[in-house]
Amino acid sequence: MINLIKNELIKISKKKSIYITLAITLVFIIACNIIYKLNANDSYGYDLSADINYYENQLKSLNVEEPSERETYINYEIELETAKLIQKYGNSNTWQANVIYSYGRPYIENKVYAKYGKIGQSMEQTNQEYQEFVSKLDSGDWQYFANEELKRVNQNLEEQKTAKENTQDVALLANIEGQIYNYELEKQILEWRLEKDIPYGYDYFNQCLDEYRMAKTSIRDYENSSSQQKEDYTAKQEYYTNLEMAAISEYDIENKTTSGLTSDARGLLLGSFSQFELFIIIMIIMVAGSIVSEEFSKGTVKLLLIKPYKRTVILASKLITCLIMLIIIIVSILLMQFIVGGIVQGFDQFNTPAVVYDHTTNEVQEISIISYLAMQALGKLPIYIALMTLAFALSTIFSNTALAIAITLLGYMGAPFVTMIGLEFNLDWIRYFITPNWDFTQFFFGSLPAYEGLMPIFSAVIVAIYMIIMLIPTFVIFKKKNIKNI
Repeated sequence: MINLIKNELIKISKKKSIYITLAITLVFIIACNIIYKLNANDSYGYDLSADINYYENQLKSLNVEEPSERETYINYEIELETAKLIQKYGNSNTWQANVIYSYGRPYIENKVYAKYGKIGQSMEQTNQEYQEFVSKLDSGDWQYFANEELKRVNQNLEEQKTAKENTQDVALLANIEGQIYNYELEKQILEWRLEKDIPYGYDYFNQCLDEYRMAKTSIRDYENSSSQQKEDYTAKQEYYTNLEMAAISEYDIENKTTSGLTSDARGLLLGSFSQFELFIIIMIIMVAGSIVSEEFSKGTVKLLLIKPYKRTVILASKLITCLIMLIIIIVSILLMQFIVGGIVQGFDQFNTPAVVYDHTTNEVQEISIISYLAMQALGKLPIYIALMTLAFALSTIFSNTALAIAITLLGYMGAPFVTMIGLEFNLDWIRYFITPNWDFTQFFFGSLPAYEGLMPIFSAVIVAIYMIIMLIPTFVIFKKKNIKNI
């Protein structure tokens, strides 16, 4: 059998289609890394010149002396002043822009309103307050705004704690406790910002702060919900997702790491089985869907069957060859991402280990990149092997390469719809399909599977049954196939 496998690997190595697909995959990987790197450098900022031109043109078309247009004119002037102030410090991705959007609007509004006599303050007073605000922006003192916000949060927190001590009403007490939780959460975020030197902005660490805030709020809402709401499986899945998000965000903030970043070279490598899975599927389907049918279409099956091997051995050698090719394809794509990602974005990014949240221990764990990829590969193998087996079976039974590849690809693309329909209409019998069961990564680290009640052993049995159903007819038909007229 070893000689048969060697011969099959040699034949596959001569196929141009494999190298073309690998080349396309390489181009896609290069493009992904370049695009993500350019987006990282851009930091989601944009030039405000177009906005400024728009507001200026709108103001020219309006008459502030006309009562019906006065309010619109003032609103456009506020937007224009805001855009100009932000542009002064660069574009929309600076920390000053974030502070202006968050804290600066009242100063700008008061300045414009005072100009047209719409507030009680004088122009001199509003301009002075505005200039004090701008001076803080000019000095680069973002900590001032964080400290001011922290003072306000501490003051509100103390007020709510006092109110809690003096409140006997149960409903009001629950509302006060909610306010206390929110203020303590904001206090934690502001203290992190100051301690870990995270200026206001839109970078990864600011995203971590925002995600931590949202996740912790959702976690509390779930934990304070009724027993009936907690029994809802979708709500429980979201709860698990929020636990993971909060833990990973906290880990990155505390350690100033970017373990949750998916757009750098390391993130793309760890997410290879999501980002580049389609290419893995296409290549293995191309191999499995043609490895038998091409023998019939080219007439070489006669030469193959006159060898001193049983038909079952010949077919088994082809199936084993497909498995070997699957491993080669996976390793090749991982190596391509490692090399390309390292060249484009830097090999130093791979020094950071994979970080996961284990729901069974409620702890964040560090795992080496190689170990993590090996686990992901093992978890995804049932998907790839099942699709490979389907293509292999169709190729053998119908002796038609195009049919084998097309049906298998349609099956792969239709799998998410099967799962979605089952979840949407709560169809319990969908769990007996192979598609909800074949991704074993859903069971890793105590995560909740797509369907309530799914267990690794159950899913393994379901996948095994489908594999047997596909393979037995394949071997039986190949063994009895008449090749006299080929």
